[in-house]
Amino acid sequence: MKTLLILIILTLTTFGCANKQTPKNEKLPETKSQEKTNTIFRQVANFPTIKDTTKFIADLRQIFKLKVHESPVQKENEKITAYKKVKIFGSEKDFIFIEYDWNVGSMAEFPWKYQLLLTTDGKLVKTLSGQRFEFITIFPNNSPFLMIVTATAKGNGGHEIYKISADTLENVYEGYYNYDIKTYDAHEDNTIYEPNELALKVEDFNNDGFNDISFNGKIVFIRGQTKNGDWFDSETENGKTTTYSVDNPFKKIPIELIFLYDKKTGHFKAKENFNEKYNL
Repeated sequence: MKTLLILIILTLTTFGCANKQTPKNEKLPETKSQEKTNTIFRQVANFPTIKDTTKFIADLRQIFKLKVHESPVQKENEKITAYKKVKIFGSEKDFIFIEYDWNVGSMAEFPWKYQLLLTTDGKLVKTLSGQRFEFITIFPNNSPFLMIVTATAKGNGGHEIYKISADTLENVYEGYYNYDIKTYDAHEDNTIYEPNELALKVEDFNNDGFNDISFNGKIVFIRGQTKNGDWFDSETENGKTTTYSVDNPFKKIPIELIFLYDKKTGHFKAKENFNEKYNL
């Protein structure tokens, strides 16, 4: 009898302790999961509708920590200029593309725009800040690449061309960052481009069965240049002085920058040394 009483007491004690523990099928809150939840832009659930633009922008800025110089002009004129579902070369998945234009800021913050690529459930793939964007088809019957045109407030810039690689964006155009080749030039120092953003052309230049890309236009000399490379603003001949400018250029020379598709890396690489060819 005494033994039975001891067993009953032990059983009740064990049962009481067990009730204080977490059941095996119940998970404790995880900090990492909570942080992950806070970085999801849940407004994509209403795509393509934006019910409240002000809240949409506020949530976008807060969740993805977008740095914006706030001012009355910025507040009045900020807007969403693109909100679309897209496919990008390298993946069969759909993505959400958003462009947020916050209108005005310091010169260092130019071009005052953000482009964001999200998964369809609102997770960030990449944040970009280009002057403009375009979805371009390079390989027929395939999804387009995402092209971003970057530029400083002075007017120097180039292109970035992205594909999806392992659920991230990969820049496959090596011109601007690897070769320091500008494809956008509106900076009125010695030369500019015409057009300022060189025109993109898609063609199989080396006949290997894969399309390549090129950037085409003219280098406009808005100052004169001697054979030794010295720059000058004006010159006098037969008593007549000629001053050079954008409207009265010294000369124009055609430019074609060809980047060939490398099958091994999937990148577009410079066909030749353009710095030497065009004295860029």
